[in-house]
This record gives sequence, structure tokens and C-alpha cells, in this order.
Amino acid sequence: MADPQVAAIEARLLAEIAAAASALTLEITANLIEATPVDTGHARANWVPSVGAPHVGDDEGAAQSVGMAEVAAYKLGDGPLNIANNVPYIDYLLLGSSSQAPAGWDVDAIDRAQATIQAEYTGLQIDVTQGSATPVRQRRTP
Repeated sequence: MADPQVAAIEARLLAEIAAAASALTLEITANLIEATPVDTGHARANWVPSVGAPHVGDDEGAAQSVGMAEVAAYKLGDGPLNIANNVPYIDYLLLGSSSQAPAGWDVDAIDRAQATIQAEYTGLQIDVTQGSATPVRQRRTP
């Protein structure tokens, strides 16, 4: 029989990893939406996060909402996390075709998301003291 303390620690670590992956995916999605040059809003509405296979097709935002809820409920083992945008002109926007955003705006959005989530998890501690059946999440301020 496995030590309950070890099982509790393992469960907590897996939950933290899943939470960080979910948070990063949602933060990247939010940053991409915000940074996407806008004319009609169609490209912004088509940043769709998902669990498992990447989203296929484009719509007016329904898939984006569903994808965000799916990613928010993510658990390790559910499958890979993805973000897709399938509007036919997204490659042109990414290359800087709009005067609203230079080429590389997507990379900047991803970098900002990574920094935000990294800062959130800097100093994360999980109490693993003997007798603690459920480890406590503690964060130190940097």
C-alpha cells in the first residue's frame, strides 16, 4: 500500500503542473486576442484554445468560449493543450501586414504570457511535512 503522504504530495504536484499549463494556455490566448490587429474582430474571435486536438475551422467566437472553459478544467492526462487560429489571413497578420501590429506581435504576446505565469509560480512551495495529509500551497512574494 502506498504511503498516503506520498500519494497526497504526488496529487498536489500533478494538480499544480496542470494548473500552470492551463494558466499559461489561457494567458497566451488572452494576450493573442488583445494583440491581434482588428478590423472586423474576426481574427480575434478565432484564437481557440483546446485540449486534445487543435480546433479546426473558424467561427464568430463560440469555439473560443468553449475552448477556454475546456482548458480551465484541464487535468494532466487529458491530452495536449493547443491554441489555433484558422482564419485564412492569419499568416499575413502574423507577418505584419497590418499597420496596427508589426511582425512578431504573436511572439511578444507569448513571451508576456510566459513571464506573467512564471512570476505567479516563482517561489511556489508545497508543504510536505510529516503528517500533512493534504499539502498546503504556499507562495512567497519574490
